[in-house]
Amino acid sequence: MCAIFGIIGAYEEADAHDAFRTLVHRGRDASYYLADETSFLGIHRLSITNTAFAFEHLHVHQGIRILFNGEIYNYQLLAQELGLEVCSEMEVLYASYAKWGDDFVKELRGMFAIAVIEEAQIKLFRDPFGKKPLFYTQHNHRFIFASESKAIHRLVPFSFDRKIIPQYLSFGATLSTQTFDPHICQVDAGECVTFDVASQEITTVAYHQFLKKSQRISDAKEAERVLEKVLLDSVSLRLPSEVPFACLLSGGLDSSLIAAMASTQQPIHTFSIGYEGYEKYDERPFARRVSEHISSRHHEVVFDKAAFLETIDEVMVLLDEPLADPAMLPLYHLMKAVHKEGFKVVLTGDGSDELFIGYRTYKEFYALEHLGALKYKGWGEHYLKAHFSMHKEWEWHKRAFEGSMLFRSSAEVFTDLQQNRLLRMNIKDNTSATMLEPYRTVFEQRGFASPVDWYSFLDLKVMLEAVFLRKLDRMSMAHSIEARSPFMDKEVVNLAFSCAPELRMTDTSKGLVKSIALRYLPEEIVLRKKKGFNYPYMQWLQESQELEVINRVQEKMQLFEEEELTMYLQKAKQGKFAHHLFSLYMLCKWIEHKIL
Repeated sequence: MCAIFGIIGAYEEADAHDAFRTLVHRGRDASYYLADETSFLGIHRLSITNTAFAFEHLHVHQGIRILFNGEIYNYQLLAQELGLEVCSEMEVLYASYAKWGDDFVKELRGMFAIAVIEEAQIKLFRDPFGKKPLFYTQHNHRFIFASESKAIHRLVPFSFDRKIIPQYLSFGATLSTQTFDPHICQVDAGECVTFDVASQEITTVAYHQFLKKSQRISDAKEAERVLEKVLLDSVSLRLPSEVPFACLLSGGLDSSLIAAMASTQQPIHTFSIGYEGYEKYDERPFARRVSEHISSRHHEVVFDKAAFLETIDEVMVLLDEPLADPAMLPLYHLMKAVHKEGFKVVLTGDGSDELFIGYRTYKEFYALEHLGALKYKGWGEHYLKAHFSMHKEWEWHKRAFEGSMLFRSSAEVFTDLQQNRLLRMNIKDNTSATMLEPYRTVFEQRGFASPVDWYSFLDLKVMLEAVFLRKLDRMSMAHSIEARSPFMDKEVVNLAFSCAPELRMTDTSKGLVKSIALRYLPEEIVLRKKKGFNYPYMQWLQESQELEVINRVQEKMQLFEEEELTMYLQKAKQGKFAHHLFSLYMLCKWIEHKIL
Protein backbone atom coordinates (compact mmCIF):
# COMPACT_ATOMS: atom_id res chain seq x y z
CA MET A 1 0.00 0.00 0.00
CA CYS A 2 1.47 3.28 -1.00
CA ALA A 3 -0.77 6.11 0.18
CA ILE A 4 -2.53 6.66 3.49
CA PHE A 5 -4.95 9.42 4.41
CA GLY A 6 -7.04 10.26 7.43
CA ILE A 7 -9.32 12.86 9.00
CA ILE A 8 -10.18 12.69 12.68
CA GLY A 9 -12.99 15.08 13.47
CA ALA A 10 -15.93 16.59 11.60
CA TYR A 11 -15.69 16.70 7.80
CA GLU A 12 -17.68 16.95 4.59
CA GLU A 13 -17.72 13.59 2.83
CA ALA A 14 -17.37 15.05 -0.69
CA ASP A 15 -14.34 17.08 0.40
CA ALA A 16 -12.77 14.04 2.05
CA HIS A 17 -13.12 11.96 -1.11
CA ASP A 18 -11.72 14.80 -3.20
CA ALA A 19 -8.65 15.06 -0.97
CA PHE A 20 -8.21 11.29 -0.90
CA ARG A 21 -8.26 11.11 -4.71
CA THR A 22 -5.21 13.39 -5.01
CA LEU A 23 -3.05 10.48 -3.80
CA VAL A 24 -4.26 7.82 -6.23
CA HIS A 25 -1.03 7.94 -8.29
CA ARG A 26 0.81 6.35 -5.35
CA GLY A 27 -1.28 3.17 -5.59
CA ARG A 28 -3.43 2.45 -8.62
CA ASP A 29 -4.29 -1.19 -7.93
CA ALA A 30 -7.11 -0.59 -5.45
CA SER A 31 -8.54 1.98 -3.04
CA TYR A 32 -10.28 1.43 0.28
CA TYR A 33 -11.83 3.78 2.79
CA LEU A 34 -13.72 3.63 6.06
CA ALA A 35 -15.93 6.54 7.02
CA ASP A 36 -18.14 7.40 9.98
CA GLU A 37 -19.34 10.62 11.58
CA THR A 38 -16.01 11.48 13.21
CA SER A 39 -13.38 9.95 10.94
CA PHE A 40 -12.45 9.22 7.35
CA LEU A 41 -9.60 6.79 6.70
CA GLY A 42 -8.30 5.72 3.31
CA ILE A 43 -5.62 3.64 1.56
CA HIS A 44 -4.55 3.55 -2.08
CA ARG A 45 -2.86 0.24 -2.71
CA LEU A 46 0.05 -0.71 -4.91
CA SER A 47 0.05 -4.50 -4.77
CA ILE A 48 3.61 -5.78 -4.44
CA THR A 49 3.60 -8.07 -1.42
CA ASN A 50 0.62 -10.29 -0.54
CA THR A 51 -0.89 -9.59 -3.96
CA ALA A 52 -3.44 -12.35 -3.43
CA PHE A 53 -4.50 -10.75 -0.14
CA ALA A 54 -7.49 -8.53 -0.96
CA PHE A 55 -9.11 -6.00 1.35
CA GLU A 56 -12.87 -5.76 1.26
CA HIS A 57 -12.66 -2.87 3.73
CA LEU A 58 -10.29 -1.46 6.32
CA HIS A 59 -10.21 -3.86 9.25
CA VAL A 60 -10.71 -2.93 12.87
CA HIS A 61 -9.01 -5.27 15.36
CA GLN A 62 -9.92 -4.85 19.02
CA GLY A 63 -10.80 -1.22 18.47
CA ILE A 64 -7.53 -0.49 16.61
CA ARG A 65 -7.16 0.50 12.97
CA ILE A 66 -3.79 0.53 11.22
CA LEU A 67 -3.03 2.29 7.94
CA PHE A 68 0.25 1.31 6.35
CA ASN A 69 2.35 2.59 3.44
CA GLY A 70 5.60 0.87 2.53
CA GLU A 71 7.24 -2.52 2.81
CA ILE A 72 8.27 -4.60 5.83
CA TYR A 73 11.02 -6.82 4.50
CA ASN A 74 11.22 -9.01 7.62
CA TYR A 75 7.50 -9.52 8.11
CA GLN A 76 7.72 -13.28 7.55
CA LEU A 77 10.42 -13.63 10.22
CA LEU A 78 8.27 -11.56 12.57
CA ALA A 79 5.30 -13.78 11.79
CA GLN A 80 7.30 -16.82 12.91
CA GLU A 81 8.37 -15.04 16.08
CA LEU A 82 4.77 -14.09 16.79
CA GLY A 83 3.50 -17.60 16.09
CA LEU A 84 1.36 -16.59 13.13
CA GLU A 85 0.41 -18.89 10.27
CA VAL A 86 0.48 -17.76 6.62
CA CYS A 87 -0.38 -14.11 6.87
CA SER A 88 -0.01 -10.64 5.41
CA GLU A 89 2.09 -7.65 6.40
CA MET A 90 -1.00 -6.06 7.91
CA GLU A 91 -1.67 -9.02 10.17
CA VAL A 92 1.94 -8.92 11.34
CA LEU A 93 1.62 -5.20 12.10
CA TYR A 94 -1.50 -5.77 14.21
CA ALA A 95 0.11 -8.65 16.10
CA SER A 96 3.35 -6.70 16.58
CA TYR A 97 1.50 -3.69 17.96
CA ALA A 98 -0.55 -5.91 20.27
CA LYS A 99 2.65 -7.46 21.68
CA TRP A 100 5.10 -4.55 21.78
CA GLY A 101 2.93 -1.42 21.76
CA ASP A 102 4.66 1.66 20.36
CA ASP A 103 7.97 -0.23 20.33
CA PHE A 104 6.68 -2.46 17.52
CA VAL A 105 8.32 -0.17 14.94
CA LYS A 106 11.74 -0.98 16.42
CA GLU A 107 11.24 -4.56 15.23
CA LEU A 108 10.50 -3.58 11.62
CA ARG A 109 13.12 -3.73 8.89
CA GLY A 110 11.86 -1.77 5.96
CA MET A 111 10.45 1.56 4.81
CA PHE A 112 7.12 2.75 6.09
CA ALA A 113 4.67 5.40 7.15
CA ILE A 114 2.16 3.97 9.61
CA ALA A 115 -0.91 5.39 11.33
CA VAL A 116 -2.33 3.61 14.37
CA ILE A 117 -5.83 4.85 15.24
CA GLU A 118 -7.35 4.08 18.62
CA GLU A 119 -10.37 5.69 20.22
CA ALA A 120 -8.37 8.18 22.24
CA GLN A 121 -5.19 8.59 20.20
CA ILE A 122 -3.78 8.72 16.69
CA LYS A 123 -0.12 7.73 16.34
CA LEU A 124 1.97 8.39 13.25
CA PHE A 125 5.25 6.50 12.72
CA ARG A 126 7.85 7.10 10.01
CA ASP A 127 10.72 4.77 9.12
CA PRO A 128 14.22 5.45 10.52
CA PHE A 129 15.61 7.12 7.38
CA GLY A 130 12.56 8.94 6.05
CA LYS A 131 12.05 6.89 2.91
CA LYS A 132 8.26 7.15 3.05
CA PRO A 133 6.65 10.58 3.62
CA LEU A 134 3.96 11.46 6.12
CA PHE A 135 2.42 14.91 6.78
CA TYR A 136 -0.12 16.16 9.30
CA THR A 137 -1.96 19.23 10.54
CA GLN A 138 -4.39 20.26 13.26
CA HIS A 139 -7.10 22.52 11.85
CA ASN A 140 -10.55 23.55 13.12
CA HIS A 141 -10.62 20.77 15.75
CA ARG A 142 -9.61 18.20 13.13
CA PHE A 143 -6.43 16.15 12.86
CA ILE A 144 -5.53 15.37 9.25
CA PHE A 145 -2.67 13.22 7.95
CA ALA A 146 -1.59 12.16 4.46
CA SER A 147 1.28 10.68 2.46
CA GLU A 148 1.58 13.95 0.54
CA SER A 149 0.59 17.42 1.68
CA LYS A 150 -1.44 18.07 -1.49
CA ALA A 151 -4.24 16.01 0.06
CA ILE A 152 -4.23 18.17 3.19
CA HIS A 153 -4.30 21.34 1.09
CA ARG A 154 -7.61 20.25 -0.44
CA LEU A 155 -9.04 20.68 3.05
CA VAL A 156 -6.85 23.43 4.55
CA PRO A 157 -6.03 26.65 2.65
CA PHE A 158 -2.35 26.92 1.71
CA SER A 159 -0.36 29.48 3.67
CA PHE A 160 3.03 30.52 2.27
CA ASP A 161 5.80 31.03 4.83
CA ARG A 162 8.51 33.24 3.32
CA LYS A 163 10.74 32.57 6.32
CA ILE A 164 11.40 29.06 4.93
CA ILE A 165 13.03 30.44 1.77
CA PRO A 166 16.51 30.71 3.39
CA GLN A 167 16.30 27.07 4.48
CA TYR A 168 15.35 26.01 0.98
CA LEU A 169 18.11 28.07 -0.63
CA SER A 170 20.65 26.73 1.86
CA PHE A 171 19.92 23.04 1.29
CA GLY A 172 17.67 22.72 -1.76
CA ALA A 173 14.71 21.50 0.31
CA THR A 174 12.90 21.98 3.60
CA LEU A 175 14.40 20.15 6.57
CA SER A 176 13.04 17.74 9.11
CA THR A 177 9.54 18.61 10.31
CA GLN A 178 9.12 21.93 8.48
CA THR A 179 7.30 22.78 5.24
CA PHE A 180 6.57 25.95 3.31
CA ASP A 181 3.16 25.98 5.02
CA PRO A 182 3.58 26.81 8.74
CA HIS A 183 0.40 24.88 9.56
CA ILE A 184 1.57 21.58 8.06
CA CYS A 185 4.37 19.45 9.51
CA GLN A 186 6.09 16.34 8.26
CA VAL A 187 6.79 13.48 10.60
CA ASP A 188 10.55 13.27 11.08
CA ALA A 189 12.44 10.09 10.23
CA GLY A 190 12.44 7.68 13.18
CA GLU A 191 9.75 9.67 14.95
CA CYS A 192 6.34 8.96 16.47
CA VAL A 193 3.78 11.78 16.51
CA THR A 194 0.81 11.30 18.83
CA PHE A 195 -2.44 13.27 18.70
CA ASP A 196 -4.62 13.01 21.81
CA VAL A 197 -8.28 13.39 20.85
CA ALA A 198 -9.47 14.52 24.28
CA SER A 199 -6.81 17.16 24.97
CA GLN A 200 -6.22 18.02 21.29
CA GLU A 201 -2.47 17.98 22.09
CA ILE A 202 0.32 16.74 19.82
CA THR A 203 3.48 15.16 21.20
CA THR A 204 6.54 13.80 19.40
CA VAL A 205 9.05 11.13 20.43
CA ALA A 206 12.11 9.88 18.54
CA TYR A 207 11.92 6.09 18.65
CA HIS A 208 15.05 5.43 16.57
CA GLN A 209 18.56 6.85 16.54
CA PHE A 210 20.98 5.21 14.17
CA LEU A 211 23.95 6.75 15.97
CA LYS A 212 24.89 4.06 18.45
CA LYS A 213 28.10 3.64 20.39
CA SER A 214 28.93 0.04 19.56
CA GLN A 215 32.06 -2.03 19.19
CA ARG A 216 34.24 -0.35 16.59
CA ILE A 217 35.53 -2.42 13.66
CA SER A 218 39.10 -1.35 13.00
CA ASP A 219 40.27 -4.14 10.68
CA ALA A 220 39.59 -3.46 7.00
CA LYS A 221 39.24 -7.14 6.05
CA GLU A 222 36.71 -7.74 8.83
CA ALA A 223 34.77 -4.65 7.76
CA GLU A 224 34.71 -5.89 4.14
CA ARG A 225 33.56 -9.34 5.18
CA VAL A 226 30.69 -8.05 7.33
CA LEU A 227 29.65 -5.36 4.84
CA GLU A 228 29.43 -7.83 1.98
CA LYS A 229 27.30 -10.14 4.10
CA VAL A 230 24.82 -7.51 5.31
CA LEU A 231 24.60 -5.88 1.87
CA LEU A 232 23.87 -9.19 0.16
CA ASP A 233 21.22 -9.85 2.79
CA SER A 234 19.76 -6.38 2.28
CA VAL A 235 19.56 -6.87 -1.49
CA SER A 236 17.98 -10.30 -1.06
CA LEU A 237 15.33 -8.96 1.29
CA ARG A 238 14.36 -6.32 -1.27
CA LEU A 239 13.84 -8.64 -4.24
CA PRO A 240 10.07 -8.99 -4.66
CA SER A 241 8.77 -12.49 -5.23
CA GLU A 242 5.33 -11.64 -6.62
CA VAL A 243 5.87 -8.79 -9.11
CA PRO A 244 8.54 -7.95 -11.71
CA PHE A 245 11.37 -5.64 -10.67
CA ALA A 246 14.30 -3.84 -12.27
CA CYS A 247 17.52 -2.15 -11.21
CA LEU A 248 18.39 1.43 -12.05
CA LEU A 249 21.86 1.33 -13.55
CA SER A 250 23.83 4.54 -14.01
CA GLY A 251 27.11 2.80 -14.74
CA GLY A 252 28.56 4.14 -11.50
CA LEU A 253 29.87 1.99 -8.68
CA ASP A 254 26.89 1.87 -6.34
CA SER A 255 23.99 1.08 -8.67
CA SER A 256 26.25 -1.38 -10.52
CA LEU A 257 27.11 -3.27 -7.33
CA ILE A 258 23.44 -3.51 -6.28
CA ALA A 259 22.48 -4.79 -9.74
CA ALA A 260 25.36 -7.27 -9.73
CA MET A 261 24.39 -8.63 -6.32
CA ALA A 262 20.77 -8.95 -7.40
CA SER A 263 21.83 -10.77 -10.57
CA THR A 264 23.54 -13.48 -8.50
CA GLN A 265 20.11 -14.53 -7.24
CA GLN A 266 18.02 -14.32 -10.43
CA PRO A 267 18.01 -12.84 -13.95
CA ILE A 268 17.31 -9.13 -13.82
CA HIS A 269 16.32 -6.15 -15.96
CA THR A 270 18.34 -2.92 -15.82
CA PHE A 271 17.50 0.63 -16.93
CA SER A 272 19.81 3.53 -17.74
CA ILE A 273 19.27 7.02 -19.14
CA GLY A 274 21.42 9.07 -21.49
CA TYR A 275 21.59 12.23 -23.58
CA GLU A 276 22.12 11.99 -27.34
CA GLY A 277 24.64 14.56 -28.56
CA TYR A 278 26.00 15.24 -25.08
CA GLU A 279 28.61 12.50 -24.70
CA LYS A 280 30.40 14.17 -21.79
CA TYR A 281 27.26 13.68 -19.67
CA ASP A 282 26.25 10.29 -21.08
CA GLU A 283 27.23 7.27 -18.97
CA ARG A 284 25.26 4.71 -20.93
CA PRO A 285 28.44 3.04 -22.28
CA PHE A 286 29.47 2.22 -18.70
CA ALA A 287 25.99 0.94 -17.84
CA ARG A 288 26.09 -1.18 -20.98
CA ARG A 289 29.41 -2.69 -19.90
CA VAL A 290 27.96 -3.60 -16.50
CA SER A 291 24.86 -5.08 -18.08
CA GLU A 292 26.97 -7.29 -20.32
CA HIS A 293 29.03 -8.43 -17.35
CA ILE A 294 26.02 -9.40 -15.21
CA SER A 295 23.91 -10.62 -18.18
CA SER A 296 20.97 -8.36 -17.44
CA ARG A 297 18.24 -7.54 -19.92
CA HIS A 298 19.14 -3.91 -20.49
CA HIS A 299 16.88 -0.97 -21.39
CA GLU A 300 18.16 2.45 -22.44
CA VAL A 301 16.13 5.65 -22.26
CA VAL A 302 17.00 8.93 -24.01
CA PHE A 303 16.32 12.26 -22.32
CA ASP A 304 16.36 15.24 -24.67
CA LYS A 305 15.32 18.89 -24.54
CA ALA A 306 11.71 18.16 -25.53
CA ALA A 307 11.35 15.53 -22.81
CA PHE A 308 13.01 17.90 -20.34
CA LEU A 309 10.48 20.68 -20.96
CA GLU A 310 7.55 18.27 -20.90
CA THR A 311 8.78 16.76 -17.65
CA ILE A 312 9.09 20.16 -15.94
CA ASP A 313 5.39 20.83 -16.41
CA GLU A 314 4.39 17.38 -15.18
CA VAL A 315 6.68 17.54 -12.13
CA MET A 316 5.41 20.98 -11.11
CA VAL A 317 1.92 19.52 -10.79
CA LEU A 318 3.34 16.66 -8.75
CA LEU A 319 5.57 18.56 -6.31
CA ASP A 320 4.03 20.01 -3.16
CA GLU A 321 7.19 22.00 -2.47
CA PRO A 322 10.17 23.13 -4.56
CA LEU A 323 13.09 20.73 -4.74
CA ALA A 324 16.43 21.99 -6.07
CA ASP A 325 17.79 18.78 -7.52
CA PRO A 326 17.97 18.85 -11.33
CA ALA A 327 18.39 15.05 -11.33
CA MET A 328 14.71 14.65 -10.46
CA LEU A 329 13.66 15.49 -14.04
CA PRO A 330 15.53 12.69 -15.87
CA LEU A 331 14.65 10.38 -12.98
CA TYR A 332 10.95 11.12 -13.50
CA HIS A 333 11.34 10.43 -17.23
CA LEU A 334 13.18 7.18 -16.50
CA MET A 335 10.52 6.02 -14.05
CA LYS A 336 7.87 6.69 -16.68
CA ALA A 337 9.71 4.29 -19.00
CA VAL A 338 10.08 1.70 -16.24
CA HIS A 339 6.33 1.86 -15.59
CA LYS A 340 5.51 1.42 -19.29
CA GLU A 341 7.56 -1.77 -19.28
CA GLY A 342 5.37 -3.15 -16.48
CA PHE A 343 7.70 -2.97 -13.49
CA LYS A 344 6.45 -2.08 -10.02
CA VAL A 345 9.73 -2.17 -8.08
CA VAL A 346 13.20 -0.77 -8.77
CA LEU A 347 16.43 -1.13 -6.80
CA THR A 348 18.78 1.84 -6.49
CA GLY A 349 22.27 2.57 -5.14
CA ASP A 350 21.28 5.56 -2.97
CA GLY A 351 23.11 5.96 0.34
CA SER A 352 26.54 4.55 -0.43
CA ASP A 353 28.32 7.87 -0.96
CA GLU A 354 27.01 9.28 2.30
CA LEU A 355 27.74 6.18 4.36
CA PHE A 356 31.13 5.32 2.94
CA ILE A 357 32.55 8.80 2.22
CA GLY A 358 32.22 8.87 -1.55
CA TYR A 359 32.06 12.58 -2.31
CA ARG A 360 35.29 14.37 -3.19
CA THR A 361 34.31 17.34 -1.00
CA TYR A 362 34.51 15.16 2.13
CA LYS A 363 38.28 15.03 1.73
CA GLU A 364 38.41 18.76 1.07
CA PHE A 365 36.52 19.51 4.28
CA TYR A 366 38.62 17.00 6.21
CA ALA A 367 41.79 18.77 5.10
CA LEU A 368 40.45 22.07 6.47
CA GLU A 369 39.37 20.77 9.88
CA HIS A 370 42.73 21.58 11.50
CA LEU A 371 42.67 25.29 10.63
CA GLY A 372 40.50 26.15 13.60
CA ALA A 373 43.17 24.81 15.95
CA LEU A 374 45.97 26.98 14.58
CA LYS A 375 47.53 29.11 17.32
CA TYR A 376 48.01 32.16 15.10
CA LYS A 377 44.97 32.23 12.83
CA GLY A 378 43.70 35.78 13.28
CA TRP A 379 45.51 37.01 10.19
CA GLY A 380 43.75 34.42 8.05
CA GLU A 381 40.32 35.36 9.37
CA HIS A 382 40.97 39.09 8.82
CA TYR A 383 42.42 38.51 5.36
CA LEU A 384 39.38 36.55 4.20
CA LYS A 385 36.93 39.14 5.50
CA ALA A 386 38.82 41.83 3.57
CA HIS A 387 38.93 39.80 0.34
CA PHE A 388 35.44 38.42 -0.21
CA SER A 389 34.88 35.84 -2.95
CA MET A 390 31.71 34.14 -4.14
CA HIS A 391 33.51 30.82 -4.43
CA LYS A 392 32.68 28.07 -1.96
CA GLU A 393 36.32 27.62 -0.97
CA TRP A 394 36.36 31.17 0.43
CA GLU A 395 33.37 30.35 2.63
CA TRP A 396 34.91 27.09 3.83
CA HIS A 397 38.18 28.76 4.86
CA LYS A 398 36.28 31.55 6.62
CA ARG A 399 34.34 29.00 8.70
CA ALA A 400 37.49 27.04 9.52
CA PHE A 401 39.39 30.11 10.70
CA GLU A 402 36.50 31.52 12.75
CA GLY A 403 35.67 28.15 14.30
CA SER A 404 32.04 27.96 13.13
CA MET A 405 30.36 24.80 11.80
CA LEU A 406 32.48 23.87 8.79
CA PHE A 407 30.57 21.05 7.09
CA ARG A 408 26.90 21.90 6.53
CA SER A 409 25.95 18.94 4.34
CA SER A 410 26.74 18.09 0.75
CA ALA A 411 23.35 19.53 -0.15
CA GLU A 412 24.46 23.09 0.66
CA VAL A 413 23.80 25.51 -2.23
CA PHE A 414 23.66 29.17 -1.15
CA THR A 415 25.83 30.35 1.73
CA ASP A 416 24.48 32.79 4.31
CA LEU A 417 26.39 35.71 2.83
CA GLN A 418 25.21 34.90 -0.68
CA GLN A 419 21.62 34.88 0.57
CA ASN A 420 22.05 38.10 2.48
CA ARG A 421 23.17 39.81 -0.72
CA LEU A 422 20.40 38.22 -2.81
CA LEU A 423 17.28 38.16 -0.62
CA ARG A 424 15.33 41.16 0.52
CA MET A 425 15.62 40.00 4.10
CA ASN A 426 18.41 40.10 6.65
CA ILE A 427 20.25 36.77 6.69
CA LYS A 428 22.79 36.71 9.48
CA ASP A 429 26.09 34.91 9.19
CA ASN A 430 25.85 31.26 10.34
CA THR A 431 22.07 31.16 9.88
CA SER A 432 22.43 27.82 8.10
CA ALA A 433 24.54 26.50 10.99
CA THR A 434 21.73 27.43 13.38
CA MET A 435 19.31 25.40 11.27
CA LEU A 436 21.58 22.38 11.70
CA GLU A 437 22.22 22.75 15.45
CA PRO A 438 19.55 20.18 16.43
CA TYR A 439 21.43 17.57 14.41
CA ARG A 440 24.74 18.59 15.95
CA THR A 441 23.25 18.31 19.44
CA VAL A 442 22.07 14.76 18.80
CA PHE A 443 25.45 13.87 17.28
CA GLU A 444 27.37 15.06 20.33
CA GLN A 445 24.88 13.65 22.85
CA ARG A 446 25.46 10.23 21.30
CA GLY A 447 29.16 10.55 22.09
CA PHE A 448 30.43 11.04 18.54
CA ALA A 449 33.11 13.57 17.62
CA SER A 450 34.92 12.45 14.45
CA PRO A 451 34.39 14.72 11.43
CA VAL A 452 33.96 11.59 9.30
CA ASP A 453 31.00 10.44 11.39
CA TRP A 454 29.59 13.98 11.28
CA TYR A 455 29.75 14.09 7.48
CA SER A 456 27.85 10.80 7.22
CA PHE A 457 25.30 11.59 9.90
CA LEU A 458 24.44 15.05 8.62
CA ASP A 459 24.20 13.92 5.01
CA LEU A 460 21.86 11.10 6.00
CA LYS A 461 19.58 13.73 7.54
CA VAL A 462 19.93 16.42 4.87
CA MET A 463 21.33 15.16 1.56
CA LEU A 464 19.45 11.87 1.73
CA GLU A 465 16.32 12.37 3.84
CA ALA A 466 15.51 15.92 2.75
CA VAL A 467 16.66 15.80 -0.89
CA PHE A 468 17.54 12.45 -2.47
CA LEU A 469 14.99 10.18 -0.79
CA ARG A 470 12.25 12.78 -1.19
CA LYS A 471 13.13 13.04 -4.89
CA LEU A 472 13.22 9.26 -5.24
CA ASP A 473 9.85 8.78 -3.54
CA ARG A 474 8.00 11.49 -5.48
CA MET A 475 9.43 10.63 -8.91
CA SER A 476 8.88 6.88 -8.52
CA MET A 477 5.46 7.02 -6.86
CA ALA A 478 4.24 9.41 -9.55
CA HIS A 479 4.27 6.29 -11.73
CA SER A 480 3.19 3.84 -9.01
CA ILE A 481 6.69 2.40 -8.69
CA GLU A 482 8.27 1.48 -5.39
CA ALA A 483 11.98 2.33 -5.15
CA ARG A 484 14.10 0.25 -2.78
CA SER A 485 17.59 1.22 -1.64
CA PRO A 486 19.60 -1.65 -0.11
CA PHE A 487 22.34 0.65 1.24
CA MET A 488 19.65 2.38 3.32
CA ASP A 489 19.01 -0.65 5.49
CA LYS A 490 19.24 -0.53 9.28
CA GLU A 491 21.93 -3.19 9.38
CA VAL A 492 24.04 -1.58 6.67
CA VAL A 493 23.81 1.85 8.30
CA ASN A 494 24.64 0.45 11.72
CA LEU A 495 27.67 -1.29 10.24
CA ALA A 496 28.89 1.92 8.60
CA PHE A 497 28.87 3.77 11.91
CA SER A 498 30.56 0.80 13.59
CA CYS A 499 33.56 1.15 11.30
CA ALA A 500 36.45 3.22 12.59
CA PRO A 501 36.51 6.58 10.77
CA GLU A 502 39.85 5.79 9.11
CA LEU A 503 38.26 2.78 7.38
CA ARG A 504 35.82 5.09 5.62
CA MET A 505 38.08 8.10 5.03
CA THR A 506 40.76 6.40 2.94
CA ASP A 507 43.01 7.51 0.10
CA THR A 508 40.79 5.52 -2.23
CA SER A 509 37.27 6.91 -2.20
CA LYS A 510 34.78 4.34 -0.84
CA GLY A 511 37.60 1.84 -0.38
CA LEU A 512 35.42 -0.65 1.51
CA VAL A 513 32.73 -0.70 -1.15
CA LYS A 514 35.26 -0.92 -3.99
CA SER A 515 37.05 -3.87 -2.38
CA ILE A 516 33.77 -5.78 -2.35
CA ALA A 517 32.70 -4.59 -5.81
CA LEU A 518 35.86 -6.00 -7.42
CA ARG A 519 34.41 -9.46 -6.72
CA TYR A 520 31.26 -8.64 -8.74
CA LEU A 521 32.20 -6.06 -11.40
CA PRO A 522 34.87 -5.32 -14.03
CA GLU A 523 37.87 -3.44 -12.68
CA GLU A 524 37.39 -0.55 -15.13
CA ILE A 525 33.94 0.09 -13.65
CA VAL A 526 35.01 -0.16 -10.02
CA LEU A 527 38.18 1.91 -10.28
CA ARG A 528 37.12 4.58 -12.78
CA LYS A 529 37.00 8.14 -11.52
CA LYS A 530 33.68 9.11 -9.97
CA LYS A 531 31.66 11.27 -12.34
CA GLY A 532 29.08 13.48 -10.69
CA PHE A 533 25.61 13.30 -12.22
CA ASN A 534 25.05 16.11 -14.69
CA TYR A 535 23.25 16.99 -17.92
CA PRO A 536 22.69 20.21 -19.92
CA TYR A 537 19.74 21.44 -17.88
CA MET A 538 20.91 25.05 -17.68
CA GLN A 539 21.53 25.22 -21.41
CA TRP A 540 18.02 23.93 -22.08
CA LEU A 541 16.45 26.34 -19.59
CA GLN A 542 18.20 29.26 -21.26
CA GLU A 543 17.39 28.18 -24.82
CA SER A 544 13.71 27.72 -23.99
CA GLN A 545 13.35 31.05 -22.14
CA GLU A 546 12.19 29.10 -19.08
CA LEU A 547 14.28 31.29 -16.77
CA GLU A 548 11.91 34.18 -17.46
CA VAL A 549 9.71 32.79 -14.69
CA ILE A 550 12.24 34.21 -12.22
CA ASN A 551 11.66 37.74 -13.53
CA ARG A 552 7.88 37.28 -13.57
CA VAL A 553 7.82 36.19 -9.93
CA GLN A 554 10.30 38.88 -8.97
CA GLU A 555 8.07 41.55 -10.54
CA LYS A 556 5.09 40.44 -8.46
CA MET A 557 6.73 39.43 -5.16
CA GLN A 558 10.02 41.37 -4.99
CA LEU A 559 11.88 38.56 -3.23
CA PHE A 560 15.35 39.42 -4.52
CA GLU A 561 17.78 42.31 -4.89
CA GLU A 562 17.74 43.15 -8.60
CA GLU A 563 21.47 43.66 -9.06
CA GLU A 564 22.40 40.38 -7.39
CA LEU A 565 19.70 38.46 -9.25
CA THR A 566 21.00 39.84 -12.54
CA MET A 567 24.49 38.71 -11.59
CA TYR A 568 23.35 35.08 -11.17
CA LEU A 569 21.47 35.17 -14.47
CA GLN A 570 24.59 36.47 -16.22
CA LYS A 571 26.95 34.04 -14.51
CA ALA A 572 24.78 31.12 -15.60
CA LYS A 573 25.39 32.08 -19.24
CA GLN A 574 29.10 31.57 -18.51
CA GLY A 575 28.46 28.13 -17.05
CA LYS A 576 28.81 29.28 -13.43
CA PHE A 577 26.48 28.95 -10.43
CA ALA A 578 24.17 26.60 -12.37
CA HIS A 579 22.90 24.87 -9.23
CA HIS A 580 22.25 28.21 -7.56
CA LEU A 581 20.18 29.41 -10.48
CA PHE A 582 18.33 26.10 -10.77
CA SER A 583 17.35 26.51 -7.11
CA LEU A 584 15.95 29.96 -7.86
CA TYR A 585 14.21 28.66 -10.97
CA MET A 586 12.45 25.84 -9.12
CA LEU A 587 11.41 28.17 -6.31
CA CYS A 588 9.91 30.70 -8.72
CA LYS A 589 8.35 28.04 -10.95
CA TRP A 590 6.68 26.54 -7.89
CA ILE A 591 5.51 29.93 -6.58
CA GLU A 592 3.96 30.78 -9.95
CA HIS A 593 2.21 27.40 -10.09
CA LYS A 594 1.15 27.24 -6.43
CA ILE A 595 0.53 30.84 -5.36
CA LEU A 596 0.27 33.35 -8.20
